[in-house]
Formats: sequence, structure tokens, C-alpha cells
Amino acid sequence: MGHRGNRFGSAVALLATCALAACGGGGGGGVASTPTPAPAPSPTPTPSPAPTPTPSATNYRTSEYSRSYGLDPANAIVAYQNGASGAGVTVGVIDSGIASGNAEFTGRISSASAAFAGNTSIADEDGHGTEVATILAAARNDQVVMGMAWGATIMALRTDTPGSCAARAANATESTCSHNTDAITQALDHARTNGARVVNISLGGDAAPANLLAAVSRATAAGVIIVVSAGNDAATTPDAFARSFADPSVSHGLVIIAASTTIGGSHSSFSNGAQGYETTTLSAVGEGLLTQDQNGTLYQVGGTSFSAPQIAGAAALLAQAFPNLTSAQIVQLLLSRATDAGASGADAVYGAGLLNVGAAFAPAGATSLAGTQTPVSLTLNGSLSTPMGDAGEMGSTSAVALDSYGRAYGVNLKPTLRANLPGLTLAPALQIRQHSVAVDAGPVTVAVSIAPGWGSGTGIGGSVETRDLMLSSTDAQRARALSGSILLRLGKATTVSFGFSQGAGSLGARVDGASEPAFLIAGATQGELGFDRVAGNAMALRQQVAPNVALTARAEQGRAWRTTRDPMLDAWERDGRDGYATVGIGAQGWTGPLTVSLGLTYLREEDTLLGARFAPSIGALSGRTLFLDSGMALEPGNGWRLAAAYRQGWTDGSGAPLRTGAWSIDGEKRGVVDPRDRLALRVSQPLRVEAGGLGLLLPTGYDYATATATYSRERLSLVPRGREVTAETVYSAPFGAGWLTANAYWRRQSGNLAWYPDDLGGAVRFSMDF
Repeated sequence: MGHRGNRFGSAVALLATCALAACGGGGGGGVASTPTPAPAPSPTPTPSPAPTPTPSATNYRTSEYSRSYGLDPANAIVAYQNGASGAGVTVGVIDSGIASGNAEFTGRISSASAAFAGNTSIADEDGHGTEVATILAAARNDQVVMGMAWGATIMALRTDTPGSCAARAANATESTCSHNTDAITQALDHARTNGARVVNISLGGDAAPANLLAAVSRATAAGVIIVVSAGNDAATTPDAFARSFADPSVSHGLVIIAASTTIGGSHSSFSNGAQGYETTTLSAVGEGLLTQDQNGTLYQVGGTSFSAPQIAGAAALLAQAFPNLTSAQIVQLLLSRATDAGASGADAVYGAGLLNVGAAFAPAGATSLAGTQTPVSLTLNGSLSTPMGDAGEMGSTSAVALDSYGRAYGVNLKPTLRANLPGLTLAPALQIRQHSVAVDAGPVTVAVSIAPGWGSGTGIGGSVETRDLMLSSTDAQRARALSGSILLRLGKATTVSFGFSQGAGSLGARVDGASEPAFLIAGATQGELGFDRVAGNAMALRQQVAPNVALTARAEQGRAWRTTRDPMLDAWERDGRDGYATVGIGAQGWTGPLTVSLGLTYLREEDTLLGARFAPSIGALSGRTLFLDSGMALEPGNGWRLAAAYRQGWTDGSGAPLRTGAWSIDGEKRGVVDPRDRLALRVSQPLRVEAGGLGLLLPTGYDYATATATYSRERLSLVPRGREVTAETVYSAPFGAGWLTANAYWRRQSGNLAWYPDDLGGAVRFSMDF
């Protein structure tokens, strides 16, 4: 049987295209190859530019890379950027030999290279073998072109019948080069026994005889991947030679048939199709490629002979990068990660699709931390809270993850922590849809509110009055059901209040008799937890222990609220909300115009850390926070009031404590125009992480040989770059039968996100009591 190289000339004005005839053959296994055209040299290429200084990260997108026309369509640069070159992997090339003195192969031609069929050396007389080897593994040396696996070792296995390829010199348009199947059999066995991981066979013709198929079976059973050309007959099916190799009884799933496409990804007009072998055929660029012959002369060529070595090279890249992969897994990755082309799924033209090295290198299936069964996502491992802002956008925290194939990948966890984007604040604060009713009965005040939507919790005159429900800003915005409170005055010195569906901060303000300007955006520092929440039950108790000193105790329980839904976040928790509880005590003292306050609040969270949620890869963290509150107010007279407040928190539960801070400065003037009007200004910073982060024990190294991970202590900082600061002014005055209130504010780096644009806004409200 005759078997020929699957090459034909395709360069415009460079090569004459020759039809490939069926192989002739005679008895005893002697064969003659299909005639192939003698390529004409291409114009001298433009010299490569002088090398530039090497950047910190290697730039693989060079002129040499760009001239290697098959690499970019295959997305091979992903492999190179991840350190793969095929180094250490031996690829057998069963062909017409190789130009061993060519600098493109220096130091990478295996000593196990051999000649068969009576040849005395591996020297290439025809050029086909060198052309194939160039596309497969030419060096990355900034010369002309680079091979797909430019660091791989080439085992050149010469199998052409002596003298048959030399006839090409006597006839410039045809070659009688032929390959005896006995020689191919011997070469394949030699490759198997001498360590070849992949074998490229850019030959074609009649079906292989039994002895060669037995060699195919021995090779694939030993884990050798074989890539064979589909043929250049423009037929709908691969040629008989490739079909016989792909028979499951001998292929053991390790044979890939290579079809050809143009650089643009269209099926080459000369290439055989994949009909009947859709799931074992893979398409790669085999048309318009630049390569060199045995003399170093450059040619632009085409044929399935040249799509095959790109697939073989891709297999070598995977074998080097992931030494744990079996040959079956390498083949599966190449076929399953191919870019779909033509009809959806594997089809009769492109087979499994277009070669996509980058996709084959990408993690497949579920990923877990190396050495554990703990799942880790490559995209989302946490949802940060507002105090943490854009902390996930800075620095890196490295870990090693394994995919479903057991391949190790470096993961930077920081970008997988999603910032809590600011939601609407002004519009919800203006949607006063709750209806409140309060009844005073001597020392008892009962208030109830049906809150079907968003509410502001502000009362007549633009200030929080005792007759209202005193919902905190967050509570009022989140309320959806009935809420209420009871206030009891137990003598002149003691006041206690109980509430449901509202926070302890609002109840505390009631028992303290506080009345603050109706700010919409700039929130109060006291009671700031840093996350949205839905209060459940709360209580507050005030006891005046001296003429100028009072103590206040508060408690609250509820659930942290997540306003956005995400399937991955949903998988971490059952209902999208997690419990929290607070308990606090404070002291307030006053003398003349000065009032000073101090307080402590303890916050306990279930499965959140200051409202942030983390995946199991980081840990289901339950925060424990102690807040210290301090405040001062001065009323010098003439309607003026100046106030300042500061809250500092210490949070644990992460192995590395967090320190947080919030502050506000207020100025207020009553009786500006009317004796009852109020003008106030507040500048505030909501709660922000000022120092600290998570201390994590993470796998940072992985040994494929022992399948073990090495661990180190990594710090994941939760300090954001952004710092939210809000300035807001409010003016309220009686107007007719109600109150007119105007607000204007400016907010920078909302949500502690440094990149968030400044926020400007204002509102005018008119309210009446009924």
C-alpha cells in the first residue's frame, strides 16, 4: 500500500497546486507515494525587529508569533503565558526525516531518532518532514516562525522508501516519495518503546494493514497519543488510512484525526471532512502556513499534513503543563474544549470543532482548594459589605486550586470578593408609604405602623418625634410588615421601650428624648453596624442615676439582609439572610450647655462578618464585634447646637482582627427665619474598615508527583482604598398646615469605593399630620 505526505502547494503565485492521486502499490509492501508538487520558495521575509528589553512579564505576542499563523487562531498564547512550551515532552514525527543541523531544532532532536526502511540517517531529502517539524516545534528564537510546542523534543522517525523522495529534485512538480507500512510499523513501535508521548503521522492513503494496526494498538494501549492527517481529497470522510487508525478496537480513544481550516476558521476546500468520525476529528489551521524545508528555504504551504502537527503540539503543551493528566484526558480536553464550528456540536465537516489551546488549558468542572475537598470559585468567593468597600480590588491573596482533572491553578482570591455596590438611598427615603398611629395613655405610649413599602421614619417638623415609630433609616427602608413599639414611663427616672420590626437605635432615641434634624443621606454614627438589616425585636431602658447622669441599655436581634441575589451566594446560605444580635450600654452626662456620652455595643453575627458573606474556601465567618461610642453636644445658646460623634469597632472571628471607624460632625441653628424653623449641616463617614483582614491558611504550592499541597499563612486585607464622606444640609420650616423640608447633599466614594463617582442630590418635601 502506498502512503504519501498530505501536502500540497497553496501559496498564491508561489506554488502550483497538484491533485493528489490515489497511491499505487505492488506486491511485497513496496509503495509509491501520491505525487506532490515541489514548493517554490516564498519571498524573503521581512527581518525581525531588534529585540526590546524583556519586560517583567514575558511578551509572547512577538513578530515571530504573529508570523506563525496557526498559533493565534488556536489561542496558543494562553499556554505560553502559563509557562508551557512542551519542554520535556517527546513528540515522534513519522515522516521523511528532519534537517538536524537547522538552528530551529538545536538541542531538541532526540537521540532516539531513527531511520527505517533501509535509510542510513534521519537526513530529510524531501523536506516534508522538516516542514511538519517546523510547524510542530520550531524554536522560539525571534527568527522566522515558532512551533506550537516550541520547547518539545522531536523524535524524528524517517520512514520514506530510499530514493523515492530524492526524485523530487529531478521533477520539480511531482514527488514519488512513499512510505512503506512495515517501516511505519517499526517506527511506531520504536516511538512507543523510547518514550514518545505523542506521535504525529502526516501521511495518508489506503487503510493500514493488520501489522500496522497492531502497532497502533500497542502504542495507544501504552498511552501514546497519535495524530493523523485526515487527507486532502476534499472528501466528506477522512481517508482510509486515518479511518483505520481511528477504529476503536486499536485507537483506545487516543487517535485524533486532523482536518484543515483556513486562518479565518473556514473548512479548507481540499481537506477531507469528518463524516462518520465527528467525535474523533479536530480541525486546525492547515492552509497558508509559513514553514521551511530541509534547506531552510521558507514556503507558504497547505494541507492536513500541517494541521496535524499543531494538534500534536497542543497535546505536548498539555502534557508538560499538567503532568498528572492521562493521555485519554489530554485527548478529551482537546476535543471537548474545541471551538464549535459549522453545525452545532460535533459535525461532519469540522468534527469536534476548531483547536482551542486556551480553552483546553482553562479549568474544567468544579474547582477545590488543593489538598482538600473545599470548593473554591475562580470568580466569586465572597460578597463584601460596605465597610470593606473596594478591598477586593487591591493586592493579591494567592492559593492553589485543582479542577476536575486534578490540574493545579494559581488563584488570586482578592478579585473574587465582590464589592457591595451602593443602592438607591434618596428615592427610597422619600417614599413615605407607612401609616403610623400613636396613642398616649398616661405613662404608656403605644405606636403601630403598617409599612407596605419604603418609609422614612421622619415626623412633623423634619425631626424624629416620640409619637412616631422611630424606625432607623435602614429599618424603615426594609420594612414590609406591621411594626410597633410600647414605651413605659416607670416613674421620673426610668423609661423602658419594647419594639418589633424596628431597631434598638430608634428605641434608644425615644427613651433619651432625642430629636435630630431630618437628614436623608448622612446617617447617625450611633447604631451604625455597616450592613443592611431587618430588625426583629428590640428593647431600650433608660435610668437616670443622678441629676446630670443617665444610663441606657439596649438590645436588638434580627437578620442581615442581602439585597441582590446570586446562585452562588444562595448556595452558601439557606434563605439569603443571616441572624445578628446586639446588646449595649451607654452613659450620658450633661452640665450646662455641654452633653457628653459614652457607650459600648456588642454585636454577634451568624455566618457574616460585618455583613459580608464568604464562601467555604475562605470560611463561614461569624463576626464578634465590640463598638465604643463617644459623643459630645454643645448648645451655646441663641438656637445653636454643635455635635460630634465617633464609633470605633474591633471585630474578631477571622483570625485577624478588624478595626473599624465611623464619625459625624453636626451643626444646627434653630430660629433662622421663623422661631420654629431649623437649619442643619452634617459631615459624616459611615463605618469603614481602617485596619485588619483575614488570616487564612491556604495551599500555595502543589506537587504533582506526590499529589500533595504545601500550605502557608496568607493575609487577606479588608481595608478599602475608598473612603465615603457625605455632607448634607437640611432646612425645615412650617408652611401652611404642614412642614416644608429641603435637603441637599454631596457624597464622595459612595460605598467606600474609590472609583465610584461623586453623588449630588437634593429633595423638597411637604408633610402634614392627619
